[in-house]
Amino acid sequence: MKLTTILFSTLLVFIASTGALSAQKESSQTESTGAEVAAASDSTQAPETTSETWRSFETLFDVIIQSKKDLAELRSKLGKAKDDTEREKILSDIELAQSNIESLQQAWEMWATGGVDMELFLPKKEEKFDWRQEIHGVFEPIVVELQRLTERPRKIERLRTEQAFFQQQLDAATAALKNIDDYKGKAPSRDLRGAFNELESNWRKRHDGIKSRLTLINLQLDELLSSDNLIDERTSETLKKLLSGSLVNLLLALLAASLTYGVLRMINKIYVRLITRTGQRRPFLARAAHLSFILLSVILALLAAIAVLYLRGDRILLALLLIALIGAALTLQRTLPAFMKEAKVLLNIGPVREGQRLIYNGLPWKVQALNMYSTLINPELNGGKLLLPLRALTELNSRPYDATEPWFPTRENDFVLLNDQTYGRVVLQTPEMVQLRVLGSDKTYPVDAFLSSNPQNLSQHGFAIIVKFGIDYQHQTMVTGEIKQKLESYLATHLKESKWSERLKEFFVEFDEAAASSLNFFIYASFSGEAADSYFRIRRTLQSLAVDACNANGWVIPFNQMTVHIEGN
Repeated sequence: MKLTTILFSTLLVFIASTGALSAQKESSQTESTGAEVAAASDSTQAPETTSETWRSFETLFDVIIQSKKDLAELRSKLGKAKDDTEREKILSDIELAQSNIESLQQAWEMWATGGVDMELFLPKKEEKFDWRQEIHGVFEPIVVELQRLTERPRKIERLRTEQAFFQQQLDAATAALKNIDDYKGKAPSRDLRGAFNELESNWRKRHDGIKSRLTLINLQLDELLSSDNLIDERTSETLKKLLSGSLVNLLLALLAASLTYGVLRMINKIYVRLITRTGQRRPFLARAAHLSFILLSVILALLAAIAVLYLRGDRILLALLLIALIGAALTLQRTLPAFMKEAKVLLNIGPVREGQRLIYNGLPWKVQALNMYSTLINPELNGGKLLLPLRALTELNSRPYDATEPWFPTRENDFVLLNDQTYGRVVLQTPEMVQLRVLGSDKTYPVDAFLSSNPQNLSQHGFAIIVKFGIDYQHQTMVTGEIKQKLESYLATHLKESKWSERLKEFFVEFDEAAASSLNFFIYASFSGEAADSYFRIRRTLQSLAVDACNANGWVIPFNQMTVHIEGN
């Protein structure tokens, strides 16, 4: 009898705990004890009173009565105990029996009242403040909502698992009763039949308890699977609330944060304009105020969003926002050194200073303004303006510059001569490429390739042309005197008559060297940048004039000679 009582008690405790779990999930979302009781009473439905239901009630009631009788029997045995060991064992059994009776009584009341949680009617306990519990309470609404959304499928799956388990037990108990009944009918003696009767009675109670539990599970499954189930209505209401109330709250919070941040940023821009209206760089205190205002704008925008969610009573979105802020704080802790570097740059006390010169991607840039997105300019480039985030400037270094330093070796419409003797006019130069007009067509160079070709700018400061010209050794006696003077005079006279005369800056002729086959002269002529479009034409003109001078004076122009020595001659 004791074993039977324990088995039934365990079984019905499971019934009580299942009903209590369902009721607790419903009651956890309400705000007060009175509202909880009302919500629980509204959500209960009168079960269908079939014959199976009444049999289950009778079985549970019989188990409670039998458990009380067993408890009285144990108390009677306690007074007759002979030693401490037996007394301790009986006390343990009494404690277990009392606990089982309480659980059975709770299960009886819960089943009879349609699943009302009896803990709702207990006096509320005073709880001490626990910050861990408070944090748990902040994030609990999210978990509760997720549990509510998935409550029905999880409950159905659990009940189906229990249904299969108890059905297997019921089949085994039915087979056991059949075997016992067969053996009882064939028992040869009255004492043996009496033993089989007692065993059959125990198994019958076990069979009826399992059947009652299975009946309750089937009723719960039928209720959950019905089309007009209350849980379906709650799920649809929850989804509707999420799509309507929470979405509206989210939009209102975003709107409040955006308006707060926008207004404060506008005030900040007006302040910066007032500070910089004279064209001077902002002092340190103005920059510190600017940075503080940016941080204050972000904080107030977040507080505005939190205030909207708090006033709207949306604990789910509020908890999500707090989770996001905690995650941002943890991320900020890891990236704090990088933020400190950026703050130094923004305050104009870092490695990059406003108004100085730095090298970025191989090009010089002037730091026009330091901000969250800083402005770099190169006045010589078409489209020479960059917006760089602060993190891109933390690894760079700037320096003061002189007003005469060039920002790029050329300007548009300048004529250049590259290392490979490519000659052309610059038609376009940007931070990415340079285009040259070469023999009527455009040739494009990436900026780094253009700079690596060491362009010689012929337009900005002018250019010089050097021509080496030789005469024959038969004029050796006159080469440093008469011939030099006549050649220089002839070339100077004709250059002054040419269209480049006004652009000619300097001209002279000197004896250069006594080469293997000729006596060479060094002809030098420098011009201003306006003549850069005639660079090669001037070179050809100087060669032509030197030949004309030789023809006019009867000077012989040598050709390359080779002396061959033959052995024996």
